[in-house]
Amino acid sequence: MEALLVRRGLMEYLDGSKAKPVGSTNSKAIKDFMKRSAEACAEIVLHVEISQLAHVRDPDPTAIWSTLETVHCARGFATRLMLRRKFLTLCKSDEMSIQAWVAEVRHIMFQLQEVGVDVSDEDIILALTLGLPSSYKPFIISLDTTPSDQFTLDYVFACLTNEEARQQHGRDTAADLPDPSALATRAQHRNRTPLMNITCFYCGEKGHYQSNCPKVNSTTSTSPSEDATYAF
Repeated sequence: MEALLVRRGLMEYLDGSKAKPVGSTNSKAIKDFMKRSAEACAEIVLHVEISQLAHVRDPDPTAIWSTLETVHCARGFATRLMLRRKFLTLCKSDEMSIQAWVAEVRHIMFQLQEVGVDVSDEDIILALTLGLPSSYKPFIISLDTTPSDQFTLDYVFACLTNEEARQQHGRDTAADLPDPSALATRAQHRNRTPLMNITCFYCGEKGHYQSNCPKVNSTTSTSPSEDATYAF
């Protein structure tokens, strides 16, 4: 709303910076002032929700603007405390992009500034890094070692964007790698000796292991062949 009024050159009729000229009500200066004031009132009425029309009935645009500020811009201690707490407890979800995360932090920053709280770059950096997921912990540790003359808000934004790209690349690379369990299974099958080449340690014949030898329980004592290649 304020941006719209500023763009149309009407904000000065709302904040009191444009004083009503002195003179006859029929003078051109007075008529122009009243016309612009009426335009400012009309813009407000046309752009507020129906539920807000009760607050814009005054013919004086300055009074209307003051009423809307009182209704919508609470500036008490409790409001400032609530916004500060929200600012420092914001959390970035895994699905949220860095651009959206920065926009979320800035949104609360603007709300704080609207209620008269001075938000420094250090506060913004603190909010941005406190709310990052655990995967950003190594990044935060390395960020803390940045020389103070380079530790600017723009630098942090750039580093966050680069770290997001690095982590995304790591996830994409990991997704392309084969399953370790599948590799182990294939290795076992590849290294397994065919059963036809297995020589029984008990009877010396090929084709089975000693645990499956049909002669193990035989009453005849048979000595293993000395010329055979044995395998368990």
